[in-house]
Amino acid sequence: MNNLEKHITRIALLVGLILPTLINAQVRPDIYSFTPAQRAELADLIIDFVDGDIIKLHCDYTDHLGVGQLDYDIHDNFNFLVFHRVYLEKLEDYLLEHGYPQYVPLPKWTGDTIPPIEFSTAGPNGDGVDPDCGTVSCSNAGTSCASPTNWNGTVALPSILQLPNLCNLDRNPLSYTTDNDNSFTDGLSNVIEGMTPANPYGSNWHNSGHITMGGVMLNFRSPAAAIFWLWHAAVDDKWKEWECNCSKSGLDGTFDLYSKDHEYVIEYYRDQGEEPNIDQGPMWESEDIWVRKQQDGLTNHEHQNPEYYADPNNYNYVYVQVRNRGCTPSTGNEQLKVYWSKAETALSYPSHWDGSLTTSNGQPVGDIIATVTLPIIQPGASYVAEIPWQPVDPANYVNLDNSTDPLFWIGAPEPHHFCLLARIESSADPITFTNGSQIGEYVRQNNNIVWKNLSVVDLDPNNIAPPGGWEDDKVFGATVLVGDVLGQGGTYDLEFTNPDYYKGNPVTAEAEVKVTLCPHVWDKWQAGGFKGENVEIVKEERYQIIATGSPAKIKNLTFSPNERNLVHVGFNFLSRKLSGQEKFKYRVIQRDHATNLIIGGETYNIKIPSRPGFYADAGADKEISQGESTDLNAYDIGETAIYNWYDPDGNLIYTGKDFTVSPELTKKYKLEVIAELDGVKDYDEVEVKVKEFEILSMSPNPATNQVSLEYKANNASSAYLIIMMPYGNSYNYILNVNQSQTSIDVSDYQTGVYNVILVCNGQAVDGSTLIVQ
Repeated sequence: MNNLEKHITRIALLVGLILPTLINAQVRPDIYSFTPAQRAELADLIIDFVDGDIIKLHCDYTDHLGVGQLDYDIHDNFNFLVFHRVYLEKLEDYLLEHGYPQYVPLPKWTGDTIPPIEFSTAGPNGDGVDPDCGTVSCSNAGTSCASPTNWNGTVALPSILQLPNLCNLDRNPLSYTTDNDNSFTDGLSNVIEGMTPANPYGSNWHNSGHITMGGVMLNFRSPAAAIFWLWHAAVDDKWKEWECNCSKSGLDGTFDLYSKDHEYVIEYYRDQGEEPNIDQGPMWESEDIWVRKQQDGLTNHEHQNPEYYADPNNYNYVYVQVRNRGCTPSTGNEQLKVYWSKAETALSYPSHWDGSLTTSNGQPVGDIIATVTLPIIQPGASYVAEIPWQPVDPANYVNLDNSTDPLFWIGAPEPHHFCLLARIESSADPITFTNGSQIGEYVRQNNNIVWKNLSVVDLDPNNIAPPGGWEDDKVFGATVLVGDVLGQGGTYDLEFTNPDYYKGNPVTAEAEVKVTLCPHVWDKWQAGGFKGENVEIVKEERYQIIATGSPAKIKNLTFSPNERNLVHVGFNFLSRKLSGQEKFKYRVIQRDHATNLIIGGETYNIKIPSRPGFYADAGADKEISQGESTDLNAYDIGETAIYNWYDPDGNLIYTGKDFTVSPELTKKYKLEVIAELDGVKDYDEVEVKVKEFEILSMSPNPATNQVSLEYKANNASSAYLIIMMPYGNSYNYILNVNQSQTSIDVSDYQTGVYNVILVCNGQAVDGSTLIVQ
């Protein structure tokens, strides 16, 4: 067995429960099949998992939906069972990632026995309730976070929820129409939960469990209680029993392997393995594929950008999670095939993934990584395949677009970014939608195909990679190929946008998003008339634009067949806008110009650790005479930084802290300070005012009799002098604007200090001081 085979066989069957029969099949073990120590451990793990966001998913459900739901929120017929299953899967994935596969599938408490007492003392407060319960603002919940109190009660299971009675129920209704008109029916969801037309807040089985436990279990903050999760595991298992035994479920009683397109749980964009996925996309953000630069991905599911290693004994590791949502174990003969492709917004299967498509310099844009034979996966179980991978040498892609632009030299980050595609192949669970040219729809229609096109932009100084580019800039980001996908040519639009359904600040609220086009893409944009939305050209000579809003678009880009070029998206966080939020997402989407259909895209995960802020300070405004010079001085921010100065037209005129200017007219100069550490920047402005009208000199001063005064007022329509002593005499002298000198008799002036004010066109424009003795 060679080294690669050894690595491929190091795969983890994370969980499985053998089902002796299909009839009355239930997946989840009873909580009392575990020891008291195990029960206590699981309870604490659940409290560790629950945080404010998890609670809000449950208690603010209508806010997430944005539609006019009933007060039951996630307890309507269409959502109740499915929401809670995906909700449980989030916990199960957490347990797998933290090395506790023995608790997956999550054990259940069915209510026919007293609840496990170990769950009453879980968590840091020893009350079985997560401390975040009281800190979360919930629009659909009460305020009580009291611990459940009835640890000696049981819950009666309605007889109708036993086979074969269970099979007489539909899972209906299947649309929001019935929910919104309050016409409940006695379908599976309603009977399990306890809502009926006569008693919409009824207390049959599910509701009785909450009522029996009391405390926080009586309101929508109930996920804060560890026992909530065991109770809902029982609810989910009853649905699974119906699915696996009743023809009305529409299942065929076999296995169904799938991987998730994303990790969301809220309706409209959840993924529970439906075909097609009810989400409309994007489909390139699967959380069930991840890469680690070291062999730790079984317990660390955070995706990293792969690295090229010259040493053939060093590997990156690709991890793919495969789930069985069916009713029987898989056969153990299914195959998982994993592919790579260069990060592109336009992809087609199989040409971009099987090595058949190459660049102009003969390098493949994709290929297969490995084929793994999957082991038997039990219903409700997950399996993570661990596959070693040596990405291609990035040096092979130098000058990929035949450009001399320095952003795309070997030092640029682009060659390190890849897309990944995983296909689960089985004759018993076939791929039914076979049009891989429409890759977004190809992935959406088939639950056994998942796709990841994601670049990590890590601004942690310990992990940050050199951005390449220019000495006067630090733009940290990643490059993506854009262009034609079908080999027929076409006209496309590029969209740069914040994701939908995003929590926290969008990256555009805290960062400057700079898009740099390769010269070929710039030429296409120019040929298309520079059409766009929410974009501003900032450095035309570098083909750079700023996204000024979301979505930002550049439109009407025409590509020849199979032509692909590079676009770099970079992020400079603004020091004054840093909120302390450390994770952001951003998307690049390629659309068909004529139909607006999504061709593909890439997602950027941006990470910026907390850091002290700083302020750019260009100093106080200056005032000079025409023909004079003045020094502009930037204050040092106390860390290594780039100091750029721009003229009023936005042209970079100097890089450095201090320089000298000699403007002929009043100008404002912009100072840009960029931290070398992570590209965080700040701006300031300084105005250099050039005097158009001024008093040039007075002589003698002090004076006794005559004062000769030199002035400049030749561009004024009128001018005069005011000579005044504070709280004393005042004298006015009209000036000839076509002359530059006048003589003033001060022999009759009272001795003292006088203010001399030049007034041009009715405005006081300059002043000086005269001493009469």
